[in-house]
Amino acid sequence: MNHAEEIWKTLVRATVDKKHPWRVVGFGTAGQHGPQVRSVILRGANPEERQLVFYTDKRSQKISDIENDPRVALLFWNARNNTQLRVCGIAGQQASELIVNSLWLRIPDYARKDYATLSAPGSVIETSPSGIALENARENFVVLNVMVEYMEMLRLDRDGHVRIAFALNEMNEWIQTELIP
Repeated sequence: MNHAEEIWKTLVRATVDKKHPWRVVGFGTAGQHGPQVRSVILRGANPEERQLVFYTDKRSQKISDIENDPRVALLFWNARNNTQLRVCGIAGQQASELIVNSLWLRIPDYARKDYATLSAPGSVIETSPSGIALENARENFVVLNVMVEYMEMLRLDRDGHVRIAFALNEMNEWIQTELIP
């Protein structure tokens, strides 16, 4: 098995293992005030489509950042084996309402309230926290797909660090190149 396959298997595992260190991801965009990074939860990984899936609120800053520049950078860290994975890709909203609705139905009721606030995420709280409108929650729910274009793995080891880049060739196959750590 090549390293790219190993990485994708690990990403798939992180979507189902809630304690996997790659489940929480640093998600970077080009924002209005410069680079913006926030933690998000990895919800899906599809190696065949080179796609990673995340959920967010359509009113969040990352959505307007992506609308202005869809290029994103992701950072995964596993402290157990000292492995970092950097990913570059193009983000976009899932267009199929059928897919979005099926994913929405999997979200437990207690988590749906995260998409039901009357004010957008990051809004200033003027007096008291804004209310919740559960009937609006689904319309605020967005599935973000990131089409992976480049990956770079760094494994820190006393016996010698290992750094490998993965880029796609014309046939959409991952070509790995060893780099100086």
